[in-house]
Amino acid sequence: MVARPLAYARSYVAHLPVAARRLLAGACVLALGAVAYGIYVPVNHLLGKSCMHKGATSVTHHGSNGECVGITDGAYVFHSSLRDVEDTIRQENRSVVKEHPTNYVSVVLLLPISPDKGSIMSMPNALEQLQGAYTAQHYANRNNVKGLTPYIQLLIGSDGYQANGWQTAVSAIEDGGKQHIAAVAGFGLSLSGTESAIRDLTTHDIPAFGATLTSDNYDNIKGFVRASPSNADNAAAALAYVQSDYKRAVLVEDGNTGDSYDVTLVSGFKKFSAIPGHQIVGVEPYDTSERDRDGQSADERQRHQTEVATRIAQMTTNICSAQPAVVLFAGRGQDIGVLVHAFSNTCLDKKIRIVSGDDVTNLPDSPQLRADLASGHVTVDYAGVAHPGEWSAGVAHDAGHSEQQRDGAEGFATFSGAFTPLFPHGYLGDGNAMMAYDATLTAVTAIRLTNQDQPEPDAVLNELGAIQGGGAVYGSSGPIGFTANYQTSKTGSNPVGKPIPIIRLTARGNPAVLAVKWPAQAPPVG
Repeated sequence: MVARPLAYARSYVAHLPVAARRLLAGACVLALGAVAYGIYVPVNHLLGKSCMHKGATSVTHHGSNGECVGITDGAYVFHSSLRDVEDTIRQENRSVVKEHPTNYVSVVLLLPISPDKGSIMSMPNALEQLQGAYTAQHYANRNNVKGLTPYIQLLIGSDGYQANGWQTAVSAIEDGGKQHIAAVAGFGLSLSGTESAIRDLTTHDIPAFGATLTSDNYDNIKGFVRASPSNADNAAAALAYVQSDYKRAVLVEDGNTGDSYDVTLVSGFKKFSAIPGHQIVGVEPYDTSERDRDGQSADERQRHQTEVATRIAQMTTNICSAQPAVVLFAGRGQDIGVLVHAFSNTCLDKKIRIVSGDDVTNLPDSPQLRADLASGHVTVDYAGVAHPGEWSAGVAHDAGHSEQQRDGAEGFATFSGAFTPLFPHGYLGDGNAMMAYDATLTAVTAIRLTNQDQPEPDAVLNELGAIQGGGAVYGSSGPIGFTANYQTSKTGSNPVGKPIPIIRLTARGNPAVLAVKWPAQAPPVG
């Protein structure tokens, strides 16, 4: 009576992924130790309940709030707002695997998907990036992208709130051999967990393609390239744009050392004082470290969110007294809204201009924000990573880039022609869909340059240096090319000469492009 259950158990364990077997072994050791001391410990609690483990889906609960993290082909829905696009991706995946079983590979779009109110990545952002990545998959499976094959299965990955579940998600990817995973794209946020995920993947020879990552910490990670410019380039473009209007600045800086987006944006904005005749006349610090910490309850997180908001609202008095001075906001987009609202009944006799980086796209559009911007008392400009308006007639580009500008307009037209029929009501104004498309299309380009039916990740890794010149990607956000010379350069992961749109939020909710800066043309700032 015992033999069959034991045999079944052995068989079940043998077929578990490597990460799950490790977890099971650890849980058993803990459980046996607890029994020895007469303590009852539920094994299910030690293991972590599986959200779904079937076929291409390996998703497991993580953290104190039990978020589901891992990878799926669309069978598991990470959030109800993503259901439609995940179902669409699943249908495409089924067709690819069924019709091309020996001639397909998988690209994982990994994002920190979390409905938690404190999440830096908003759910609309996650939705838009899934739509953009699916557009690249759909287009590549029907068109020549440095070749017609292999076909692409798109897996959806989540490493949870602020990427704190990265180890579980990465283990699922690295154990996903049957899915022929050839690359990972997306990543979403420049957080410590994100960087750890990329370094773990690339150490295992799995190439990584960033979409909206801009932190300078990612400048030169072997095996990683990104479609977005760095914070150093973004900050330089922003400062180049405002330096003729302002000689003085107040720097608002987040002291969260675990968020490299904030840390490197602070470094970039501090160069304002290196511009001759310019000076930072005040610094307003705040800190989101506790808010972003893993392992806290929803109530604790809300308390820390309130503490951050209180501190930011206190900045208006000093900023007002420093005028005229541009406000250089080196922090996350969601926190800018607090400062904008704090000025709704403060310092009304002066114009306040806030300038920040690309994470402004994670500032939720709301009636309150629109009302705060409607008076014209406060303006919010930012150096973005993509916007459809950067290719519109009449938008000023730096001189000397007419050929690249034509290539960018062509790349955007290709993207728009593919995206609009799939998502006629999709939103492009914050550039998230465009960047996910560009990162995924770049991964497809490297995959097809291998000229193999089902290339291993290391073969794809070897093609990163080929994505330049004739192998460059005509992205929706501009031409994308890399040197990938990690040994002789400090910026081997960065795109070469990537255009940067300077964007303004509007009270109508449709950000407008003010100008386009090209890094080679931006004046040196230090």
